[in-house]
Amino acid sequence: MDTQLKQSEDSGATETVEWQIAVAYEDAHARDRSMHLVQTMQRHFGEEILFSCTWWKFRYFEDPDIALVARHYASAADIVVFCTDSPGLFSLPVMNWIESWAAARRKPGGLLVPLIGSPNLPPQLYATKNFYLRHVADRTNMDYLPHTALGTDLLNAPVTAGKAGKALTTESPQHH
Repeated sequence: MDTQLKQSEDSGATETVEWQIAVAYEDAHARDRSMHLVQTMQRHFGEEILFSCTWWKFRYFEDPDIALVARHYASAADIVVFCTDSPGLFSLPVMNWIESWAAARRKPGGLLVPLIGSPNLPPQLYATKNFYLRHVADRTNMDYLPHTALGTDLLNAPVTAGKAGKALTTESPQHH
């Protein structure tokens, strides 16, 4: 988390905190759900916090060079988000990537946010992924914040492309 001073018209200098967010998502639908989460945080925190995001589609982790870059961003992130609606286990490239950034993480604290599930399927189908990510959060000394604790229905969330969301995000290679 970086702190910067920002000049305010009324009161002089104000402190702005920058949070780095690494988002790993399965497909376009999952990316849209993740974008809704980031936009919700931007609306909630306003100008107090500047969010800087990187976006990593699961299939990117099949490329070792991209997985290495993504590892760098996730291991340094304040918040790591995982978004998928597929039940069962993560694919082997995704699990290898998770293990690589978890082992490289030296930053204390942070949040791991799983946006995992579908409103059309029973939550029990996602227990394995949630259990695994909770274990990763424990090993990396991150707080585990499941979407159910966020007080909003992010599995059914509509997405609106906001100017702030576009300005504060960094695209990773070949977004689609």
